[in-house]
Amino acid sequence: MAMLGTDCKPTRCVGLVGEVGSTVQCSIYDQRSSTCREFDASWANGEANVDCDAARAAFGLPALQPEFEFPYEQIA
Repeated sequence: MAMLGTDCKPTRCVGLVGEVGSTVQCSIYDQRSSTCREFDASWANGEANVDCDAARAAFGLPALQPEFEFPYEQIA
């Protein structure tokens, strides 16, 4: 199962609005298929997703990096 537009070249979901590499958003986010709901961005759950990294690379985008939390230092 695939969203319309994702099973051909160039790959682009019909629900994607905007320009990849700039500002994009999903126009059907609340009604998206299980295919999209089950695809996590790298580091969304604490680990890299090689498929996400490959999809970004196909558009010349770097892989996502984990966010680092700085330890909170209380100043009295």
